[in-house]
This record gives sequence, C-alpha cells and structure tokens, in this order.
Amino acid sequence: MATFSAAVRGAKEYNQVYIRISHSGQPGYIKTNLIVHRSGIRKGKIVSPAVLAEAAIIIKSYYEKMSGINISVWTVQELKEYLLSDKKDVSFTDFAEKRIRQLYNEGKRNHVNYRAALNNLQQHFGKKGILFSELTSKVIQAWIDSMRESSRKKSLYPSIVKAIINAAIKEYNDYENNIIPIRFNPFLRVKIPKDRTPEKRSVDVDIVRNVLTSHIAYPVNYDDISRREIGRDIAMMIFCLAGINAADLYDLKDVSLKKSWKLCYKRKKTRDKSDTGAYTEITVPEMIRPLFEKYKGVKGSLFMFSERYTDCIGFVKNVNKGLKAICEDIGVEKVTTYTFRHSWATIAQNNCGASTEMVAFALNHASVHKITEGYIRKDYTPIDVLNQKVIEYVFLDKKHKDKRKNPLKR
Repeated sequence: MATFSAAVRGAKEYNQVYIRISHSGQPGYIKTNLIVHRSGIRKGKIVSPAVLAEAAIIIKSYYEKMSGINISVWTVQELKEYLLSDKKDVSFTDFAEKRIRQLYNEGKRNHVNYRAALNNLQQHFGKKGILFSELTSKVIQAWIDSMRESSRKKSLYPSIVKAIINAAIKEYNDYENNIIPIRFNPFLRVKIPKDRTPEKRSVDVDIVRNVLTSHIAYPVNYDDISRREIGRDIAMMIFCLAGINAADLYDLKDVSLKKSWKLCYKRKKTRDKSDTGAYTEITVPEMIRPLFEKYKGVKGSLFMFSERYTDCIGFVKNVNKGLKAICEDIGVEKVTTYTFRHSWATIAQNNCGASTEMVAFALNHASVHKITEGYIRKDYTPIDVLNQKVIEYVFLDKKHKDKRKNPLKR
C-alpha cells in the first residue's frame, strides 16, 4: 500500500511543498501549489499546521482515487502518472480527432465520414468539446432521433461514434486494475437503425462499356495526360483486375508484379485485419498491360501515381473528377472508382453465373470459412477464369457493337 506525506526538498526562505509517495520501497514526489516558509519547517519536516492541513486534503483525494484499485503491480512512477491524470473526464472530442488523423495518415478515405459524424454530434451538443461521460444512452438516442431526415446518417454516424467509443474503452480502461475512466458504453442500450436506402454503386453494363471505351486523344508524355484520360485508364485497371481498389493501385510496389504478369499483393484496406494479410493474386489481362508501361513507376513503386499525387486521397479524388467529366461528355449517370468494383461483382454474378462466394473470393473479402481455409492451400486460378469471363462479356460479346475490339487501341 502506498503512503503519502507532505515534504520539502530544499532549505530556502520559501519552499515548494511536495507530496512524497512511498510505494513498493520506492520514493516519488508530486509537486503541489503550496509554499511553506522556513519558519514552518523543523529538522527538514513541515510543522506548519495550515500547510499540513492543505496537504492532507490533497493526500485524501489520492487515497480516494486509489480506492478499490490494485496498485501492488505498479511502479511508483505509474502510480504518480495515474494520480496526476484526469481519468474521470476523458475527452471524446480529443480521442475522435486523434482517430481521424490516424485514418487520414493511413490514407483511408473513411476519415471523411468520421469527420462528418463528429461535426454532426458537436452540432447537436452545441459545442466542440464533448466528454465521454456526457455520451449517455438518452443523449445518444436523442441525437439519432434528430437525424430523422436521413436514414443513412442515422445508421452511419452512430456506427462511427460507437466504433470510437469501443476503441477508447480498449485503450483507456484497465479492468484488471480497476482503472475504468470510461464507465459505460451508451450503445449497450441504444439500437442503431439500419440504413433502409443503401447506396447504389453498380451500373448497367452499357454504362461501364461506354465510360471505359470513351475516345480520348492520347498525349505525347505522362505530364500531358488529361484528367479524363487518367480517370478512364484507372477505371479500366480497376475493372479488368477484378475490382481492385484504387488505393491498392496507388500503393503497389514493383515487386508485386511477377515476370509471368501475375500481380500478387495484399489488399490495403484489410491487410492489418486479416489472418492472411488479405493476400491475393490475379493475372494481368493482355488488354491492360500497355497501361502498366504507360504509368510505370520509379523508386520501387509499380505505378507513378505517388509522384503526381501527394497521397491516395488526392489520387482517388482526381480520378473521380475525370470520371465525372467523362460522364458529362457522354451523357450517362455519374460513376466513381467504387462503381467499377461493384459493377464487376454484379456482372460476375448476374451475367457470368458466379456464386456469391466466388465473387467474394475474387474481391478479396473475408471468408466465413476461416477454419476450413486454414487446411487448404489456395488456388487463385478461378479468379483469372472469372475475370476473363467478365471482360469478354463486357467487351467481346456478340451483341455489342465493339465486338473483338480492344478499347485501348484507337
């Protein structure tokens, strides 16, 4: 058990008062705002009744803070840090801001949704600084009810706040030592509404084909590449590589591409969450191999996107602007990089007869058969077979006017 006493560490006319800690045979000192005159000190010890009374109040607060906590395994420094920290009122806003910065630095686009959720919650509170202790079940429910105009917000924003709270509980709460600064999770009593209007991201085959075969004059060198052209080319790579994520195209290293034109990589979005590192393989179709040379990278990067764009977010934003311009030119509904991933999946299942499980495998989604897969050495050839079927359906089908034409050849 730790013991405390008021102490000084000098012999001046006016001396700073410290609270001396004795714990597990180790000493420690916590500086206070108290001052004692040398007349109130005898043989190095404080004897001033007024100072000792004030110090006793501080010491009492320390004992109250340690009440019910097993500090026997702590060092004196750990105990000191705990006593000095304000664990009762942890800032939700500060933790959320830290999480948003982390997502941004990792190049994850969902930082935008996290920012929107935080802003919406702060608007509901009418202030920026929100404490975890203020997020009660009643308050959260009232916040959800206030978003009745948008079923997507009512589903997405609370889900984000719930994820932030869960992350904070994992980081701050130490149940073994009874250190529980976040004492309740409001979502244990609040049910998050389901989004009844899911966003449609896939489009008809004709739109996919028209965007990917849009006629854009090729420039002499990379620096002259237009926004429309890079938008179409990246969309072509996404679609013809079984819906690969644009973030992966930005992030790929040159070692990912083997001499056999086999592309081997770990999906950026889930590589840290998957037991397999989200590894997958796909053979690069001949029709898009010229794009690999066109956008060839340097200094270890497979593509040169990182040279032109500061981060993945800027890269995807620019690609989507190019796609928007193409859609306006040819008069079709707006598409984004996600459209081609979702459309590949839709065409694979609805038009090429692939099972949902096979589509999930090709998209590198987590499997529901984790234990069984631990016994099996994966064969990625079925992805190539299905991907070729999808490409042939879109570009080489007899019903299509551009039959047997390579859209990359002008």
